Amino acid sequence: MKNKAVFFLSSLLIGAMTFTGCAAIPRSSGVQQIEAGAEDSSGESYSYAAEGPAEGADAREIVDGFVEAGRSVAEDYAVAREYMSTDLRNTWRGDTQTLIYEAFNVVNGADANQYTIQLEITGEVDAQGIRTNYPNHTTRAVDIKVAKIDDQWRIVKAPNGTMLEASTFTKIFAAQTLYFYDASYSYLVPDIRWFTSGSGTTTSMVEALLKGPAPYLQNAVVSAFSSASQLVRSAVPVRDREATIDLNSDSFTDTTDNTLLLMKQQVEATLTGLSSVDSVKMLREENDVNLASDDSKIEPAQINPSTQDTLIGVSDQDLVYVKGRSIIPVGGLPDVSAYDPRDPAMSPVGNSYAFLNDRRTQLWGINDQGKLRLELSGQDLIQPSMDVAGWTWTADNGAKTPIMAIPEDTAAKGEARPIDVAWLEGANIDSFRISRDGARALIVASEGSSTSVYVAGIIRDAEGVPRGLTDTPMKIYPEVPVNTALWDSDSSIIVAKLEDSEAVEAAQITFEGGSEHLQLLLGMIGIATGVGGGREVYAQTKEKLYTRVGNSWHELDDFAQDVSYPG
Repeated sequence: MKNKAVFFLSSLLIGAMTFTGCAAIPRSSGVQQIEAGAEDSSGESYSYAAEGPAEGADAREIVDGFVEAGRSVAEDYAVAREYMSTDLRNTWRGDTQTLIYEAFNVVNGADANQYTIQLEITGEVDAQGIRTNYPNHTTRAVDIKVAKIDDQWRIVKAPNGTMLEASTFTKIFAAQTLYFYDASYSYLVPDIRWFTSGSGTTTSMVEALLKGPAPYLQNAVVSAFSSASQLVRSAVPVRDREATIDLNSDSFTDTTDNTLLLMKQQVEATLTGLSSVDSVKMLREENDVNLASDDSKIEPAQINPSTQDTLIGVSDQDLVYVKGRSIIPVGGLPDVSAYDPRDPAMSPVGNSYAFLNDRRTQLWGINDQGKLRLELSGQDLIQPSMDVAGWTWTADNGAKTPIMAIPEDTAAKGEARPIDVAWLEGANIDSFRISRDGARALIVASEGSSTSVYVAGIIRDAEGVPRGLTDTPMKIYPEVPVNTALWDSDSSIIVAKLEDSEAVEAAQITFEGGSEHLQLLLGMIGIATGVGGGREVYAQTKEKLYTRVGNSWHELDDFAQDVSYPG
């Protein structure tokens, strides 16, 4: 990733600053369109030379040809429109939805001159670039109606959107990162989207940014732009590596210098991820946007901040640090050996800790002053996770409402709070980890023989108190069995099914869709990974601790159990 954080944040700190320059098959449905600006120039696009309809082609050939023509995005899917009647080609929108398929088949429909395109899909992308992935063998049906017009078969009815074979999709579309803020404006939280490459990318990205975050982040992150913000026209031109964003006057209603700087920071973080953009100029209906004071500045928001490279673990019934290949006792802590500590956690900021007792019926905390306190009693607690706001999270699978959030200062903020999540009702929480920015939860939940991996936004009130998780989580489909998941970066995770008697294969999964399988390790019962460059991956068996070297596991001389990075 380009070192965009250094670039755009350094510009914000300049004192004098001016903003210049297989049962029933579901049917597909249309989604509102985004117009892409013709003046946009953000890179080369991958082009297919699709063919229009042949003279005298039969109805089935017209439907087949229409599917194939979806590969050509040139001139607003001009080739695909050639397969349509005049009325349909004037109303059909090709860029509202893209179905990503592995295979398709065309069969006769229920009515005369109607055909059904049966697709085995892996995912779909909507008008805002939001990608939804699906498990293997998911099907979708698209109904097409044809008629003879001037003695030639043409499509007279079809839903908006196109269909792309999976390998073709990755050539035409590319993952891009939009950024929104956590509730404190201290962190920029990534929101991965998919847009067609080349002309129109910057426009699509900015319009999607102005429309707000993806559903799994709604009400968990915030934007510096108001809901009234719009481009004056649907174009974000790039000239000499500078993107110009011309916004309507409503975008600047009641804005302060602080708001303007946050807007600038957010859009620069988003667009400087493109290889064609180094800077951004914001305009107000073609006029420069100026700060009220040359001295105005903000604290730069962090992107993918690194965790400490020191882990917490347990050795000889005591808490220890693990750093590199060394095991170091944690000084200044009370004796916790009576609790036979398990599954410790360490705050990503400060020096506070949490751990479970050996029966996993108690969660104990140690604050910055070294004071030990019982924070939660339960029946079946899982490893705690500590966030940047000072909250400790766990789940009690013996409770009606399993997920619990515990404040750093229980005397001032009260006791543990149950977090009710309707879509997890009846599920067993196997793993629960908070992202480094504190805005998202990574969850592994099982119900019967089915296990699911989710990412959901954390909803907090104005004082930062957790109130819930977003209603529509992002679901991830790992290629390996899973009972635990960890944050590997702000947009990648490591998953595995820990098992003391089997060879365990962990996998790294990126939100952009990539994956890498780690080498098998027999009897892996623990794994630890931290956010940031150079953070080693650790794996544990019953008697040994390993670090990952390349894609091999290297045994350490010393042993600590239940090791984990801060967070």
